[in-house]
Amino acid sequence: MMLERRITFYCGEAGLPSYQLNQLKKLTTYFQSKVELFNVSQLTRAPISQPLKMLSLANKPHALCQLIIQGNDAELANLVLTDFIGQYALSLSQWSPSLLFKISFPLTSISYDDCSASHCSDKADTIAQLSQMLVAQQVISSEQQPALRQALLARETISATVMGPSIALPHIMHEMIATPAIAIVCHHQSIDWGSSRGNITRAIAMILPKPPPKAVIMAFAQFSKCLLNDDYCAALKFTQQPQELKALVIEALR
Repeated sequence: MMLERRITFYCGEAGLPSYQLNQLKKLTTYFQSKVELFNVSQLTRAPISQPLKMLSLANKPHALCQLIIQGNDAELANLVLTDFIGQYALSLSQWSPSLLFKISFPLTSISYDDCSASHCSDKADTIAQLSQMLVAQQVISSEQQPALRQALLARETISATVMGPSIALPHIMHEMIATPAIAIVCHHQSIDWGSSRGNITRAIAMILPKPPPKAVIMAFAQFSKCLLNDDYCAALKFTQQPQELKALVIEALR
């Protein structure tokens, strides 16, 4: 299997100017790995070797982007290109985009589930874990947790909520929810979600008030649209750091 590494970052106030993109292009020639730039906002990617396309992808202030590195020397290329990005772009801790509404989504609400030899989580286990994580956020009470879990399971009986490759979006609107909230469970091994679209490795729970504000509905629709994009789903699937995963989700809600 080809090695893949990803570097997630925000462009600066002026994006990435052409001279920086030319420097980046030159750096990539020292490696055999293929390097592409993925603009998360535009859901568009192109090879670093094409500067004009790069300029159109990286010329927006504070655009969320990924460098996608694929090849046998991807690990070494990742080290070198991470240093370059550190000089000319913004790390995820240096920029924090805002939404038009309040949402509960702390980094602690992203969990990486280890599948042991004796037990692997299934859909019911995952939804139970997600509902417990939402209790921990204090967006619902512990007394409401069974009702939330049952509501999420009931939604799955209508149709399995697999959206794109490897991504499920269990979601509900409910009167007991006062603030929109998100929790994510990441599985190292794929699990059966009961969908013809295949197994999943990421379950992203989104709970919304009922009735939801218009801004919340529009953001949820935008997020759902992004989950139908294979490149965006791949970004969610291969991202291993909670801060990067949160940035990808927040960007899709904007």
